[in-house]
Amino acid sequence: MILAAGSSSRLGQPKQLLHFKGRTLIENVVAMGAELSDDIFVILGSNHKKIAQKISDSAAHLCYFQDWELGMGSTISFGIQQILNKDRYTKEVLILLCDQLHVSSQMLSELIYFHNQSDHIITACGYDKSYGAPALFDRKVFLDLLNLSDEHGAKKVIQKHFKNTQIIAYPEAQIDIDKPKDLALLK
Repeated sequence: MILAAGSSSRLGQPKQLLHFKGRTLIENVVAMGAELSDDIFVILGSNHKKIAQKISDSAAHLCYFQDWELGMGSTISFGIQQILNKDRYTKEVLILLCDQLHVSSQMLSELIYFHNQSDHIITACGYDKSYGAPALFDRKVFLDLLNLSDEHGAKKVIQKHFKNTQIIAYPEAQIDIDKPKDLALLK
């Protein structure tokens, strides 16, 4: 599941439409996801029509969340519900953000491999002194993801199940685009 619903208010423009490596950030992350799965859900909110135009030719399921302003937690909850509406037997969900410039399909493949080789119910990226997306969640925590309802993302679920979470060091996942000064990272 790719989260692309935010308004990028700190940046002042839709980050999903910024160009990096010859394509928009949303096109890059959808292409990366397509290398790993045939079932990609993109959760859209602010600027959803403009963003959807960029990926309308992809096989991704485009889901518009009209209450995107409620925050990332609500967006994740909506996305999990959309996935379960399509296939209630879904075993796991990988949550991706579109603005993590150095996340690669190889990194995601490794994350999935480590998850499948362990008994952990969550596998998340670790960077600096934190952790988070990309992160893979087993269906055992879907109810917790469905119950997210505010601006806080899945980190709350990771913290709740930390003893059953494995953190894989991927410091490059920390680099993202949030503020105008971050635009230099796109060059």
